[in-house]
Amino acid sequence: MGARSRTESRVRANQNQRGVTIVEILAVIGIIVILLAVLLPGLGTVNRTGEQVTSENNLRQIFMLMTDYSTDNREIIVPSSFDYREASYPGKIRSDSPAGVEPLVGPLASGEFPPGSTFQNVGTWADILWSRSDLSANGILIPFEGDSNPDGYNYRYDAPDRVVFESDPGFKNILRSTVKMTRTAGGDEATPFGDGARASEIGQPGYFAANDWFSVCCSDSEWYSRPQIRFPARSVYLVDSLAGETIAPTVEGWGDPGQGYDTQVDFRYIGDTSLFLTLDGGIKAETQFVDLDEVLDRKYLISDLDRRPGSNPNP
Repeated sequence: MGARSRTESRVRANQNQRGVTIVEILAVIGIIVILLAVLLPGLGTVNRTGEQVTSENNLRQIFMLMTDYSTDNREIIVPSSFDYREASYPGKIRSDSPAGVEPLVGPLASGEFPPGSTFQNVGTWADILWSRSDLSANGILIPFEGDSNPDGYNYRYDAPDRVVFESDPGFKNILRSTVKMTRTAGGDEATPFGDGARASEIGQPGYFAANDWFSVCCSDSEWYSRPQIRFPARSVYLVDSLAGETIAPTVEGWGDPGQGYDTQVDFRYIGDTSLFLTLDGGIKAETQFVDLDEVLDRKYLISDLDRRPGSNPNP
């Protein structure tokens, strides 16, 4: 009798068991989809936040290199761009290495280096910091476009440009943002070597542009020292850019839609923000703006930074 009872119990238990219905499966899938919809944007936000933090760290390291430069050069602020051929305080940064090979991009305005050996006296803040720091210790050898020079060009005295990033998409250095460009100025070459970064540079690390108020381009250019700056905490030196390594200290760089100028500032971080580096080493994420007046309304200074009475505000 006991065995029969146990058998009947097992039969009833088996009868009570049933499979999972399609409705229940769909309900579980729906819950998973909802969870993914909630979590994935959050993961993207975390990733973008991490990229911004890394970019801020790059700017801090750049400021440290700028400080080292100033300490070694009578407190002079790193020029945003330079053409030492006619400058009042000549220097030399670029070099034709290997012999007879010219850099891939040209100097200010013209887009081409002049014939002869004078081209190495033209460049930007990035070339200066790259050349005098350990960043360039090992050099980078990149073939010319079209393999016109199979021996390659040695970037010992030139900061990596678009050709480096085209040749090695994974290449990184602190002179660029960690966020890749999703749009550019669509010009013929990055500033100051042309009128803006090429469309083909989309996907490469974003530019940091130096305020070209600090340009040293000709015989009457001014070399500014740190003690001359009136308000370092408000004086902008670097900003994220769509155009290249420099930004004009006028509406041409910062924008004025009424005059036909879109801003060259790139709002590439979370919340459509751009990073500003000021001359006290401060770094701040600024929300989107469309013109220079908005920047000035936020108490930033782009030009007229010299504290000396009667000084020429812009070389």
